[in-house]
Amino acid sequence: MVCSVFILDELVPEGALRNALDQISALRADLEESSSFALCRSAGECRAAAADGKVALFLSLEGAEPIGRDILLLRVFYELGVRLLGLAWSRRNYACDGVSFAAAPPVSSQGSLTDFGRELAAEACRLGMVIDVSHLNDAGFREIADVMKVPFIASHSNCRSLASSPRNLADWQLASLAAAGGVAGMNAYGPFAADDPSARTPEALLAHLDYIVSHCGAGHAGMGLDLCACLLSVNAGYIDEGDTDLFKDHADAGERFIKAVRGRYGEGEADGILGENFMRVFERVMGC
Repeated sequence: MVCSVFILDELVPEGALRNALDQISALRADLEESSSFALCRSAGECRAAAADGKVALFLSLEGAEPIGRDILLLRVFYELGVRLLGLAWSRRNYACDGVSFAAAPPVSSQGSLTDFGRELAAEACRLGMVIDVSHLNDAGFREIADVMKVPFIASHSNCRSLASSPRNLADWQLASLAAAGGVAGMNAYGPFAADDPSARTPEALLAHLDYIVSHCGAGHAGMGLDLCACLLSVNAGYIDEGDTDLFKDHADAGERFIKAVRGRYGEGEADGILGENFMRVFERVMGC
């Protein structure tokens, strides 16, 4: 499981670093009180944790805002255990532009990587961090695809041909990702599964999975459900605005998605989709 360090808009830019460190500190405090989870820094540690009956966790930055424009901070986060770098959330930072949620993205969100963004991506690769292009805009994606020497991932993005949100991946992006040996993880957020609200069902998500498998091969599909509503719902004052996840929680996803994947594909392909494809990338980039 990947734990994403995400910074709220109101904390950007000045509070991003402090809040990211607070989140990592809080996670580590929780781990000290539980023997059921393990924070992992390599694929080998992940497999060892699973063999020991623990839930293996990886840390990711969902957006480079905590780094600001200080390249030295990337190593600090690496030493704290961060092993995945999402260059952007859906907004601009010093490294790149995030993809807009709007059907017609504004010109202000269509820039490519900055010079700092290129330096950041190169340093992340040197350290052995997995580059995640979910939330990165099309121009930034194209540049990453052109320069990467190792596989990269789109941890939680569906297919734009089936649901038109710019947050999803176009066919050329899926092809580029597969050519690099990467993986796209299926996202269970309703608007990314179908344009028609009445069609936002687990079957719609399975259609995205089938699309990736048919166009790229089963080795390039994964699961990145991004279930947020079940976490936000415990907050006082939370209001469900209707753009909800396809599953109420991870147990529900297990019943209505994971079982369906195992029934739909052979054992090897299903194992890949449900984790081993991402593990292949982690082994290649992070090391064993």
